[in-house]
Amino acid sequence: MIFTSFLPVAAILVPWLGALAVFLAGYLSEKLRNLLAVLVALATCGIVLSLYPYVQAGTAVYRFADLMSFGLYFRVDFLSFVFAALFSLSWLFATIYATVYMKKEHAQNRFYLFLLLTFAHCLGVVLAGDLFSLFLFFELMTFSSYVLVIHRQTPGAIRAGNIAIYMGVAGGLALLMGIFIIFAGVGSLDLVPMLERILAAGINPLLVIPLFMVGFGIKMGMAPLHIWMPRAYEEGPSPINAISSAAMLKAGAYGMIRIMGMVFTPANPSVMPAGAEVIKHIGLAVIWFGIFTMVMGAALAILQHNAKRILAYSSVSQMGYILMCIGVAAFLGFEKGAIGFSGAMYHIINHSVFKAALFMVVGAVYLITLDVDISRVRGMMKKLPFLAIVFLISYVAIAGVPGGSGYASKAIMHRAIVYAYKYGGEFTSLWVAEKFYVLASAMTVVYFAKLFAGMFLGKMRKEHVSLNFRVSPLIKAILFLYSATILAVGFFPNFVLNRIVIPAGAGFSFDAYGFKALKEINFFLWYDLQEPLLVFALAAVMYLVLDHKRIFDWKAPEWLSIEYSFFLPTARFFFRTCCNFGTAFDTAINRTYLQSGKIATEMCKYITVFDSSVNKVYESSGGAARRLAEQAEKFDGVINEAYEKSGGVARKIADGAEQFDGVINEAYEKSGGVARMIADGAEQFDGVINEAYEKSGQMARQLADKTAELDSSLGEVYEQSGEHSRSLWERMRGSQSDWNIKNLNFDSLLIALTLGLFLIILLYYTRFN
Repeated sequence: MIFTSFLPVAAILVPWLGALAVFLAGYLSEKLRNLLAVLVALATCGIVLSLYPYVQAGTAVYRFADLMSFGLYFRVDFLSFVFAALFSLSWLFATIYATVYMKKEHAQNRFYLFLLLTFAHCLGVVLAGDLFSLFLFFELMTFSSYVLVIHRQTPGAIRAGNIAIYMGVAGGLALLMGIFIIFAGVGSLDLVPMLERILAAGINPLLVIPLFMVGFGIKMGMAPLHIWMPRAYEEGPSPINAISSAAMLKAGAYGMIRIMGMVFTPANPSVMPAGAEVIKHIGLAVIWFGIFTMVMGAALAILQHNAKRILAYSSVSQMGYILMCIGVAAFLGFEKGAIGFSGAMYHIINHSVFKAALFMVVGAVYLITLDVDISRVRGMMKKLPFLAIVFLISYVAIAGVPGGSGYASKAIMHRAIVYAYKYGGEFTSLWVAEKFYVLASAMTVVYFAKLFAGMFLGKMRKEHVSLNFRVSPLIKAILFLYSATILAVGFFPNFVLNRIVIPAGAGFSFDAYGFKALKEINFFLWYDLQEPLLVFALAAVMYLVLDHKRIFDWKAPEWLSIEYSFFLPTARFFFRTCCNFGTAFDTAINRTYLQSGKIATEMCKYITVFDSSVNKVYESSGGAARRLAEQAEKFDGVINEAYEKSGGVARKIADGAEQFDGVINEAYEKSGGVARMIADGAEQFDGVINEAYEKSGQMARQLADKTAELDSSLGEVYEQSGEHSRSLWERMRGSQSDWNIKNLNFDSLLIALTLGLFLIILLYYTRFN
């Protein structure tokens, strides 16, 4: 049944608006601000828990259809409710804890502002009803949590924040690409089974699923994408460590469960579409990524001396268990995949509880000693017995000892990897995976034994003896609740399994028989008890050998880490390649522009010379025409003078020879007419030449003006558009350069037009005459 409810939206708006109110309240009173922050977290937790009746009967939805084209869609099923409730309770306890821990820290208003904003964004991830809404809140969570990581603003904190934000943005881009591919092929972003539609659209899961694995894997600490976690946990305040491990890492796990366990599953699991077998191979790959993550995280935790870094690498390792089970669920599919899903969900719940407790214990020690290096902070058990007991209870849980909450989830996860080997067909490599699982579990026991012995056993340093070892009652109350929860789940493991874990599987493509078999499981049979016995025996041998060889005291060089051996060289190569290419391209454009300007300038010079030559030719031809006319007039005058002088003689002769005179007169008239025609033609020719030159000159001047304006505009556009890129690359090269191109002349086209007109007129009149 589907219910329309505003509660999912309210669960996000309350901490969002409450963050602003808390920030403003901080300027009035610190106590008011702290109280208001706790009340906002409490109210949000109440809103989330009030969704329980809806998810028991069906699904609660709410949609903003017209927002940002795609709209915002909220959809809360039982899985979303479990994550939202887990986040809300973890944030409530962390906020209460922060009111004590942050008393001596700076910028507390900013801290509480972003603490509650990140709370809202985390809830948005798990309450989102489609991939677009999930992506939006996932990115908001990345950016708001960045401020919490760099809260202390030390060089180490800034570096940790930079790595976290770079990795987060890269993961977000990978998510966005995967979302675009699905939307382009299927036309839908709903979080529902759509494997048939994805395959029918020609989308290759081998291309898309790795994109989601990178995006969500960075946030959940999947190796080798985990490099941001140790630095962020070491530099961040302990309340942030607690909620990061309890909630923000789980947001990545939630995304992986939705993608692998729902979106890339068939709507009708009884009929597998063609090509669906690729999901099994991807599930196998995810299993091995989980195995690699759990072993690598545990190995690195053994080599650490800072308590926060040990817990950080421990979180990497524990997320490897969850990732392995997500892979098992995809690998076994409809028939047997329920056990992988259940193992992942159960361990998500357990890890959120005991890891938050461990971080709070370490944070309480830090408030007293201002140090968490176990080579210096020792012997705390006598002074802080309550913290030591809480640590041991959490240690029992994470080690998988019967009676602790982690025992039940580890039993299911061990069964899951065994089932993958037994029912996985020809993939015998999973037998080796199960051995690595046992090895990682033994290593977990080892590094927590090292942490407990280093912090609580041994001789206390002299400078610590005189410290005030009082622990706040609020911190004790929170740690008591965590310890009680761990023991309650440990003694009654089926309650959480049947009431929370199995109902969360509703809506997933798993056989109901698999969940039914899990309901009847007895965790205290020899089959499940023998695995922790083997783990503790192996851990005892490992601890003695490592302690004897002084491996615990060995500090690995930085170059041995994957950050320095792979990520940093890769990042340097990428940035250098991009920057060098950009610089070379920009330089080539500048050189091309400058060279073309020089060529145009030279052409204009030649055309100017040619224009002067044409003017000189014109002036010379005009002078010749004028001289010819003058000679014709002089000749006519001479003829007239000769005629007058010879008139008398002619008249005398005419008396005797009229016929000869008529001939002479006729010849004179004809020659005079020819001379006048020549003079008139010369004048007309000169007028046409002058008119043509004036018109071509006007056109040339107009075109030259337009060209100058165009040249000026191009120069201004180039200078404005190139200003930013020149400053960027000049800063990277360490020097400045300035290119200024002026007075480019493009009159060549104008002179060519004038020359053409002159030649046409000259040829026309020459041919006419």
